[in-house]
Amino acid sequence: MEPISIEGFYDLHVHTGPVSFRRIGDAGDVGRMCAAAGMAAMVTKGHFESTIARAHHANKEINSPSFKVYAAIALNRGVGGINPAAVELAMDMGAKIVWLPTLDAANHARAFGGAGTYGFKAMTLDFKRPSTFDKTYTVLDGNGKLSAETKEVIDIVNAYDAVLATGHISKEEIYAVAEYALSQKLKRMLITHPEFTVPNLDLETMIDLTRQGIYLEFCAANVFPIIAGRTLQQMKDIMEAVGPKHAIISTDAGQPFHPNPPEMLRSYVQGLNQKGLSETAIRTMCIDNPAYLLNVAPSNNPPSTGRVN
Repeated sequence: MEPISIEGFYDLHVHTGPVSFRRIGDAGDVGRMCAAAGMAAMVTKGHFESTIARAHHANKEINSPSFKVYAAIALNRGVGGINPAAVELAMDMGAKIVWLPTLDAANHARAFGGAGTYGFKAMTLDFKRPSTFDKTYTVLDGNGKLSAETKEVIDIVNAYDAVLATGHISKEEIYAVAEYALSQKLKRMLITHPEFTVPNLDLETMIDLTRQGIYLEFCAANVFPIIAGRTLQQMKDIMEAVGPKHAIISTDAGQPFHPNPPEMLRSYVQGLNQKGLSETAIRTMCIDNPAYLLNVAPSNNPPSTGRVN
């Protein structure tokens, strides 16, 4: 079996500094790693601010015609939660993805015992006055319906033809978002790591969402030791069950306890291929579908065998 190259691959979920958690580097540092591996692009994520400035300066620094860092925004405490004004500003400045609440989602707090933590020290916010940061966010209003602010966020993402990602919200919330987003003809909706603890969707739900034209994101981080929520075999089986047509592969990397993002991506897809996932499926999920979600044309890519990055 030939080694798989990640030339031309996209990674839509990369964590970079500065942030209150430790990261292996800023967007320029990580972007250079990805560019050196021949990747086409990455999206830099920050849980508590728009990454517009990070992407801007990383692209100036890397200055590559064949690689680009894209910006995004996550709707947590740092931007006022589900804040349509923050979303529109980010979209206007070129952000490609809007994540609904992640670490500050009410569903995340239920799963991990609080907002701003994954339940271990390296991934827990540590402030001098933690009582000021107890607020969590849900996309639902007091009557259990999709909130007006969430609808406005969806409308803004739709107007900019960008990606709406679900973050760490619950299954119930995902369906409420999907119902409204699809009614408004939103084309690019992405379920963030559906197999992870948040939202921990069952396979039947994953398949149902893809049948509605919604994309699923399967992250490498979930098979690496610090999290290890799934095995490679389980991930391969899930990917084959839902099919590659509405799925992407990302890393969710950037933490010091993980390999650097391009190596994490390479080893993940190599492992999936060793388990039997076809190279055609891998390329669909790592090139074609991410390029569609970013609304960019995939670059002319060399065959993906014959070189290890």
